[in-house]
Amino acid sequence: MDTLTVPRKAPRPLDGRLYTDPAVFDEEMERIFSPMWVCGGRIEELDEPGRFVTREIGGESIVAVRTAAGPGGSPVDRASAGNGHGGRDGDAGAASGASSGLAAFFNVCRHRGARVVDECAGNAKVFQCPYHAWTYGLDGRLVGAPHMDADFDAASAGLAPVRIDALGGFFFLSLAPEGPPLAEVAADLPDLSRFTLDRLVRGAYREYEAAANWKILCENYNECYHCAVVHPELNRISDYRSGGDLEFGRYFVGGPMTLNDGCNTMSASGYSDRPDLPAIGAADRTSVQYYHVYPNLLISLHRDYVMTHILWPVEANRTRIVCEWLFDPETVAAPDFDPSDAVDFWHLVNSQDWDVCARTQLGVGSRGYRPTAYEGSEACLQVFDGWYLDQMGL
Repeated sequence: MDTLTVPRKAPRPLDGRLYTDPAVFDEEMERIFSPMWVCGGRIEELDEPGRFVTREIGGESIVAVRTAAGPGGSPVDRASAGNGHGGRDGDAGAASGASSGLAAFFNVCRHRGARVVDECAGNAKVFQCPYHAWTYGLDGRLVGAPHMDADFDAASAGLAPVRIDALGGFFFLSLAPEGPPLAEVAADLPDLSRFTLDRLVRGAYREYEAAANWKILCENYNECYHCAVVHPELNRISDYRSGGDLEFGRYFVGGPMTLNDGCNTMSASGYSDRPDLPAIGAADRTSVQYYHVYPNLLISLHRDYVMTHILWPVEANRTRIVCEWLFDPETVAAPDFDPSDAVDFWHLVNSQDWDVCARTQLGVGSRGYRPTAYEGSEACLQVFDGWYLDQMGL
């Protein structure tokens, strides 16, 4: 690994204002969430032509849509949707990634700026602005503008494109008109191909809102120093002192933790008779891999399922979290499929985490908060904080 590209480790926990100041939050949206590839969700949400979702990134509403069947005729891409810069550039209205069957654009009509799409998700043949009925194709091109003069250049008035690409069954968005392709991020990440992420399907879904800054949630995920106290149910299955080597790069941090004897997965009982994911190795049957893919994807890889948390910062002290449990499609198709052992277990753990994160949010806003030092097991947290300081130029 090129040490010149690896962020420094933070010398001590971050100052309180970095979690509470609205101006810092706004700067994070500009420096981190707008230019970087942000995880938007699973491609199965865009499983057929016309299927769309909206996402809020840095105060911007973005529409992501399936414009056509994916590679090989499948409506869902199997691995990567493309190069992230397909279609036409600039104001032409063909959103980046359109050549791969995915498109994305700012949810802003090019006539007078009205928001075009109100729904969080749906299916459409076209997108029509409710103000003056300007109508756009699924790729963002302007296809109807009532009563405009004959010399009006419709080709230059499409919806402003947003870069979109896919990786491992997820789609990613970047508000920057140009920059590193998603493939560069993929090249930096650990090899997770044995978990067949592109093949997995959603088995369960929960959405949360935490009264805490998004970084507090990331830091909480990146350490288990708190687990014996906050998560006794989890600690009985995977001891907080277990684990392997720290892994990190330009775009991620993480590593494994070991399951206790007699346990084979993270669930209420510590055991499940669900079949293994088909390509995992022997070591994966006795451990769980935890990774934070910057900035907003937290991914936990078990022998029989994968859990994800996708973080959506709302305000300096408020974050929306989408949690999904992904399984092999053959497992989900079984008549006795029941993910509740994993879902209920992690719902308990999530609720415990959001509580301590909210407590932390209250504390870092106090003039009495004076950060001291990291504990040795908080190495992942230290790397994340160092990465954050680098991104913010601090």
